[in-house]
Amino acid sequence: MRVSDRRIAEWWEAPGIDGREAFDEEVLYLNSLIDEMALPRWAILVRDRMPRWGFEPCAHRFLEGLEQVLGMIGAGRAGPRFGECGDIPLSVQRRLDQVGEALLQWAGSGNGAGPLARELGERTPDRIEAAQAMGEIVLGIGHGPALLDASLERWAERARSPLARRLVDGEEAPLAVLAQHPCSYALLWNVHRIASGIGNGEPPSVLVCGSSLRVAPKLDPGRVDTLRKVGEVLSQWLQDLPPEQGFGERVYGMIGPRDDVRRWLVASLYKTLKLWLVHLDGVLGESHDYFSLI
Repeated sequence: MRVSDRRIAEWWEAPGIDGREAFDEEVLYLNSLIDEMALPRWAILVRDRMPRWGFEPCAHRFLEGLEQVLGMIGAGRAGPRFGECGDIPLSVQRRLDQVGEALLQWAGSGNGAGPLARELGERTPDRIEAAQAMGEIVLGIGHGPALLDASLERWAERARSPLARRLVDGEEAPLAVLAQHPCSYALLWNVHRIASGIGNGEPPSVLVCGSSLRVAPKLDPGRVDTLRKVGEVLSQWLQDLPPEQGFGERVYGMIGPRDDVRRWLVASLYKTLKLWLVHLDGVLGESHDYFSLI
């Protein structure tokens, strides 16, 4: 096997779920198709942009990135894609800046109204220090990991109140976890939960990455529903079924004409989505039937 062919086949070793355990008969089937066609470089690059590690359903712009991949298949060329780890939309960053400034204002002068002030509760020395630490770290999320890590270390060393120390001290501390995973769609939800934790003196655990998917049906029901619908439409395309009106027609139009290369790409995309959907079934305690590629 050539090095390039080996790279294509080994792509499945890190799909983001269960590692090598994801190798099954469907993956072996998809790898076997490589020997039957001369894959153009654009197809390999497009497959590399599919949702495996670094492109997960918990990312802010997962659905936008998924739409981009569909468009790449139809266009026959690879391009940039949203939804990678660390990808924070400008609108979310702006909101973080506003929250961070509000936390520092509340800690400094007590000014402020609205949900955040109500969550923080009555000003006490412990809450003031915790809010100041949180405000600096929330603002630091947009300044890069080096400065953010330095801020966390500084607060872990200087925090005096037990409440502030619980927020920053250790890799599993809420603000430390939040700082390491700002690309989670649940970022702002977690920020308000931490603020409420300051108010009641009980900092909560932070739900990011895979654990945040447990609350996706409540926080962002369209995220899971659209993922399932795209998977269903891809399975219909693979079975040569006519598209359903509306959404199905749109996805079919994005994928483009049926040929061997696009069939391989669509089947590969369907498999990556099915891995995530089966994982979601386990997380959410659900059960669904899925089309088999073989």
